[in-house]
Amino acid sequence: MHSLETNLNSDNVVVLNPDGKLYLSLIKDTYEKFGIEGIKRTKADVKHDKHIVVIDLKGPHFKPNSKQFNRLQWCLENTLTTTFKMVFCVTDSLTGTTVDMQCPVGTKSIVKLEMEAEMETLTDINIPSFQHLIKDINQTPTENWDNEAMEAIEWLGLAHLKANRIKRSKKELNPFISVYQTPHDLINSQTGTLVKWKGFIPTSVIQNTMTNIRKMMASGVTSEWTSLTVWGYKDSPFTWNKMQHYHYFNGENDYTFLLLPKTQSAYVYQLYGSHHTK
Repeated sequence: MHSLETNLNSDNVVVLNPDGKLYLSLIKDTYEKFGIEGIKRTKADVKHDKHIVVIDLKGPHFKPNSKQFNRLQWCLENTLTTTFKMVFCVTDSLTGTTVDMQCPVGTKSIVKLEMEAEMETLTDINIPSFQHLIKDINQTPTENWDNEAMEAIEWLGLAHLKANRIKRSKKELNPFISVYQTPHDLINSQTGTLVKWKGFIPTSVIQNTMTNIRKMMASGVTSEWTSLTVWGYKDSPFTWNKMQHYHYFNGENDYTFLLLPKTQSAYVYQLYGSHHTK
């Protein structure tokens, strides 16, 4: 569950993780009235004048009519009385599939959002093979491997944007307009498929998508590489296994898997800002 239309740097943000942790990222005025002590503040918290309250709703001492339960209920009814626009998703603990749930009394309105795949074919584009990235996991990468890996993620970013820079063209691009150059090791095909889902996507759906992609590659449905990119919520107070997060310039909270043919490994790009703290 995640609050919507809340700016992480300047608003109160509410997040409930699948592990039962309730995160409240509160501005100073709200925190001083709230009534539950927050965790130790970091330099980033102090800079943004925010306070983080974490409550384990699955903890052994958090039960109806317990001291912790009653305290949180009182605070939500008397001090944090703001109405939040929320998005949430419920999954079956065994199958990982999404299921419907009954909303609590007092919910003003609720809308079920369906996630439909949007498919688009990209034509006449220069598609790199990325073969130079393949290496034995026990071997030391070549001196230029890091640069080649960054060129790969740069191309994938341009493909997501459907940028003209990756289009095949006989005209030479003016270097004063763009210095970007497509990697030279291209595949024969000039056509790619871009599939997009938009919404509050649970981890289980992403895992199932990765499994289906690998099955497609193993069965020969696609003989070239594939990639899977996930853009996380930019206003989440924590990312990457409890790594603290603030928006700053771009609110990076993303990752990309690049799966190459004839290999059992995938390359993972984790995109986050230098301001992240563990």
